[in-house]
Amino acid sequence: MQGVKDNRNPLCDGGRVSRLPDFPAIRPEHVLPALDRLLEAYQRGVEEEIVNCDEPDWSIVEREIDWADALSRAWSPVSHLKAVADTKALRQVFNEGLERLTRHENWRQHHKGIYRAYRALRDSAGFARLSKPQQRIIELELRDFHLEGVDLSDEDRQRYHEMVMRLSELGSKFADNLLDATHAWTRHLPDKAQLRGLPKADRKLLAGIAKAHGKDGWMVDLGEPAYKAIMTHADDRYLRREVYTAYVTRASDQGPTAGQWDNGPLIREMLELRHRLARLLGFDTWVHYALSRRMAESPEQVVSFLQELTEKAAPAAQRQFAELREFARQQGAEMPLEAWDVAYWSERFRQTELQLSDEELKPYFPLDYMLDALRHISSCLFGVHLVRDETVASWHPDVHFFWLEDADGSRFSGIFMDLFSRKGKRSGAWMDVCLSRRRLADEAQPPVAYLTCNFAPPVGKQPSLLTHHDVQTLFHEYGHCLHHLLTEIDWPQVNGISNVEWDAVELPSQLLEYWCWEDPLLSTYARHYQTGEAMPEDLKQRLLRSHRFQKALMLVRQLEYGLCDLRLHLEYDPAQPLVPTQILQEIRDELDIVHVPEWNRFLNSFSHIFGGGYSAGYYSYLWAEELAADAWGRFREEGVLSPEAGQSLRKEILAVGASRPAIDSFIAFRGRPPAAEPLLE
Repeated sequence: MQGVKDNRNPLCDGGRVSRLPDFPAIRPEHVLPALDRLLEAYQRGVEEEIVNCDEPDWSIVEREIDWADALSRAWSPVSHLKAVADTKALRQVFNEGLERLTRHENWRQHHKGIYRAYRALRDSAGFARLSKPQQRIIELELRDFHLEGVDLSDEDRQRYHEMVMRLSELGSKFADNLLDATHAWTRHLPDKAQLRGLPKADRKLLAGIAKAHGKDGWMVDLGEPAYKAIMTHADDRYLRREVYTAYVTRASDQGPTAGQWDNGPLIREMLELRHRLARLLGFDTWVHYALSRRMAESPEQVVSFLQELTEKAAPAAQRQFAELREFARQQGAEMPLEAWDVAYWSERFRQTELQLSDEELKPYFPLDYMLDALRHISSCLFGVHLVRDETVASWHPDVHFFWLEDADGSRFSGIFMDLFSRKGKRSGAWMDVCLSRRRLADEAQPPVAYLTCNFAPPVGKQPSLLTHHDVQTLFHEYGHCLHHLLTEIDWPQVNGISNVEWDAVELPSQLLEYWCWEDPLLSTYARHYQTGEAMPEDLKQRLLRSHRFQKALMLVRQLEYGLCDLRLHLEYDPAQPLVPTQILQEIRDELDIVHVPEWNRFLNSFSHIFGGGYSAGYYSYLWAEELAADAWGRFREEGVLSPEAGQSLRKEILAVGASRPAIDSFIAFRGRPPAAEPLLE
């Protein structure tokens, strides 16, 4: 592949740290030359300025930050484009670049010269004169050096390197397989009768998908909006089963694309490599290794936490499913109730019990109004304002950029919002880092985040209409963004979400969801997109009652995934390799609630633990939900828009990142350690 001259490479910005990525200018051929240049500068700098430093001081940390941040500024837009605008050419250079970066990380974490310099700095007289965040950076670096095997023998370091490289390759391949399998399947629906039960907005959505594929009529793909529309509303049970089958067998040995992108072998190899890696580093299992960087202290503590929730939730979930089954039977549903029936009949049951449906609610949740609600809550709680900047270039016309301004009008951070589903974009919703906060002598680099969702796009004159679940997703990801954007720490190692314990990092995102159920949003911003009228009080009350509807069933589903994740990584035995699908099936059988077919291959699309960073950590969502439920108690006590509570949240949790342990930040905000009762309630 031919490179380009560095002075024309948008990924090499000449050292100006405050510049936003020039997305329209980035091409696949820019990626590897930029990485090669930056990696070479990083490694040369280490040898010249750190290894040969006789008396290390804080300046060695600052120099490493310079090199690492330049690398991050180049890689972040590439990694993001791979997720939101995937192409064959970009995928190729992404995978090659990821391999280079993984090798670099392995080199850095096993570099005894860097390790000795940081250790000497920690042991020096100057260490006591550093600020608490600076001291914590050094302590975390030394911890990570040990956890990454700096003390291993040369032979074991080589084994470590090979396993880390392979795990990185497998994780990337897992994500690629899932994306390819998701985009490979569609179902053309030429007959309008097949759409019976679908609301008008969803019919428009499917018509738009068909048009994008050059077809008349309607089409279902495996993107989240279309999948949810069919599973929730389609009267045609055979169509629901067909779509369900295609969705839950993606990237597996089952279903309509069986064997083409099978993630099963990758899962088994990842479990083996993680176990071997943990043992090499002196841990009993991958769970023990993972918890060394988390808030939870032991596997036993996490298992006990999940089991306590299960014991309290399972009986309620069984009752809720029995009620649903009886309702469906009375309505003439075919029995037994299968997995592809649950969402459909739950929606009918909800409509009957609560007189509530997504079709009735969505007109009151146009996306623009919900963004206004975000602005209002941000202003009331944190004193910040979101201001759109149309001059900032992005990767797609649907993407919008906002600056965050403080009360004095100063811009201090920014956010790219990419909210609609489209071809070539990874499914799901997430937040990621574009730029990290830094302060240098002559300029400041503002923190910038990506907020990505997959909502149904506007169709014709109809704007994007959200379900209430979509609204919660938007607020959830915005909570992650605030954690990054409101930081007051100037060093990327401990600001924003960086190095926050994995089981505490979901606290701000889980907490922001609570405002989706409160009057500031429901009474002021939930307005009909055509008339502007506020949501009727009766409808609002029915929505509020739905907050607890089938809550135990939803909780048990998360417990299934969390327990499965832990058991897969706790019980792995190289002498008796486990069958991952059997573990999940055993958990489901023990709970004895919803029957899931044997050919369901959910694990093959479980990106959180096989294509992301949540391995042995999916429990974190529930752990953080406990923290969030307790934190929300302060807003219930002081007022849901209390500026005092909001500023305290900003100061004690959002602003400090990982500059101190998460438990200390929580206690500083709440005045005491977290309690489980609010979540169990």
